[in-house]
Amino acid sequence: MTKIKELQARQRAIQDEFEAIYVAAEKRELTEDEAKKEALLKREFERNERELAMLLNERSIKTSFPDPVKSKNEQLREFFRGARSGAHARTITLNPVSGSEGTSIVESGAINLTIHDLIPTLNEGMQLPENLQFVTGVIGDELWPISVNDAELEELGENATLTDQSLAFTNIKPISRRTGISIPVSNAAIDNAAFDLLGFVQRKFSLAVEKYLAMKLYSQAAFTGNKGPFSGLTAAGRIELDDEAYKNILKAIANFIDKGFYGDSVTLVMDAVTEAELKATPKTFGQGGFIIEDGKCAGYNYRVSHYLNTTLNGSGKVVSTSGRFLGIGFFEWEAVQQHGDVRLTVD
Repeated sequence: MTKIKELQARQRAIQDEFEAIYVAAEKRELTEDEAKKEALLKREFERNERELAMLLNERSIKTSFPDPVKSKNEQLREFFRGARSGAHARTITLNPVSGSEGTSIVESGAINLTIHDLIPTLNEGMQLPENLQFVTGVIGDELWPISVNDAELEELGENATLTDQSLAFTNIKPISRRTGISIPVSNAAIDNAAFDLLGFVQRKFSLAVEKYLAMKLYSQAAFTGNKGPFSGLTAAGRIELDDEAYKNILKAIANFIDKGFYGDSVTLVMDAVTEAELKATPKTFGQGGFIIEDGKCAGYNYRVSHYLNTTLNGSGKVVSTSGRFLGIGFFEWEAVQQHGDVRLTVD
């Protein structure tokens, strides 16, 4: 298709060149140079026409008799098999490699084997905030300029001189760190896998990214590399989930609003046990309604993740803590970037 489009575009350009020659010589004979150029363009135009006709004919034949479709997994196995034998290094061929199906397994007297769908691993806590800024494909460096102070009005006499006030600025520049994952796949798995092996491995890559982001964003672990807003922090206070739990949560959020943050952008973070408890806790005893209802906690968006209740142990491994925590976040201020392209390398 690309070659056809290129030839068609060139034919249109040749026609434009013909028109330019004829317009220039509208009331005279062509010069020697113009005549030579006209002849060259005619030969190129005719050659392109012949090549276009051949390509369009080949495309028509392929459309009428398409190649048999193979699964990604079958193509991947053939590709790796050829790479090991040196048959090809970069091209996935579509030549059939399977033999005859053989006789019925029932007739052979063997026991039927039913293979069900692969059971995936169980994962929890990977809900990311809706207002989290996650920018992919970043090239080069970025920074955020910041205004760090304000001006204040002075009350002075009519003829008194106003005091000059300075406005200070700084900036935030992110630090980029390399992250990656390597998964070795045995030759036996490549040859014998009865499911989409490539898709399975790629899904594990995506799952690792999701877990990494959630852990870094929510965990209180004092990470030395990439870290989120709760990393290395201790709880700012205690929220009792008692008869006044609803009021206690609202007061905790108000402490941040008093610092100038906008209340509508608050996202709360909690584990599943706390969520269950708040779904069954009335706003005020004797009054209708629960703290979590209609997908909101005390009227604010919330996310569920057990990573909030984690820290590092002595070996540097993320582990659960004994307490339960409620995270209060303004996650639009948390800038997460992925620099360059995500690359899948097959060695």
